[in-house]
Amino acid sequence: MRRSLKRTFGISGEVRITQEPPRLRVVENAHYLPFVHDGAWGVFDAERRIVEESVDFLGPERQLQHQVTDWPPDLSGPIEEAPEEHYLYLGQLNPHYGHFIVNTLARFWPMLDEGGDRPKLLCHGYFGGHELLAGRPFVTDILDRLGLRLADLTVFDRPVRIRRLTVAAPALREMASAHPVMAALGDAVGRASLDGVPVDAEARPVYLSKARLADYVQRVENEDEMADSLSRAGVDVVYPETLTFDEQVRLLARRRTIIAGLGSALHTALFAPPRRSMIVLSSDPQVNATYLLIDALKGNRSRYYHPQGLTYTQGSHRRLTFFEHPKRIAEELIFRIEHPEASDAWDDLDASATWHMSPSIPHLPSQLRRRRLFGMRSR
Repeated sequence: MRRSLKRTFGISGEVRITQEPPRLRVVENAHYLPFVHDGAWGVFDAERRIVEESVDFLGPERQLQHQVTDWPPDLSGPIEEAPEEHYLYLGQLNPHYGHFIVNTLARFWPMLDEGGDRPKLLCHGYFGGHELLAGRPFVTDILDRLGLRLADLTVFDRPVRIRRLTVAAPALREMASAHPVMAALGDAVGRASLDGVPVDAEARPVYLSKARLADYVQRVENEDEMADSLSRAGVDVVYPETLTFDEQVRLLARRRTIIAGLGSALHTALFAPPRRSMIVLSSDPQVNATYLLIDALKGNRSRYYHPQGLTYTQGSHRRLTFFEHPKRIAEELIFRIEHPEASDAWDDLDASATWHMSPSIPHLPSQLRRRRLFGMRSR
């Protein structure tokens, strides 16, 4: 069998689990500047310096995302005072499913503490505001699990001064680090979805397809050819965007084997039971560290593979990716599931220094072929 998948161990970013809880920083006489895409927005201290705990930095290099953190020089004069004495800042309300989980929800860990009076909750909006979020059922479902409604989240459309602001640092920093409380937050949100669900009860594998996803960052354009082959081999093909939030969580809980391409649907594992077994296809040999952070928090048994022979075409807004041999990839995925000892042997080869540095997958050494680990003739 000529292989089409190479186990990838490269990481884009950093995977660091920090045991102590995220920081809660109290800022007196803070300033709030409303969201402006690629402009100056955020929360600033009394000296008009950005409050670093409030910023969603990307990766260990702490890259900014559509935000300028310097106080705008053209903003001067008095700023009106917020109506409440004390607010708890919970970041930006991002309407994208994956970013809502890893950026927005990551700051909601103080909601796990049910003791005492809770200050008013303050966030930054996004294009479309609360009206857009109300049309995202996963947003209202997740907030409901934390005892919240959209109306509980204050967003100002103008600069305001806040007498006392508590800033919740994120429990997960994208492509950089995470705290165990992020897993506790995911468990709290997913608990109602999992009531009465038998974990690992279904041996039939499931493939999470992006073939029908209209709003996406990246996708393999001929993925449906691979999905059709998987389906004919007995794998259930599911389109996550057609399922409710509850149905997605339950699906990951019941299935013993989950196959997917790298994408936001995998973040649902944060709400599922621990130790999910996932086979993930990555169009890049460097895996985004955010997925590995969630794996580490949940104890997932995930393996990431880079299909060989990918081709790319630049579209007007997206880079389009194509499998060279989609049916062959499906055959190898099925073979790996049915013969885990063979899959482990291949992975061991890819993990070794010599094999890992190879630009393509080399043929199996003759001694492995003679051992007939793979139950087939080499060719």
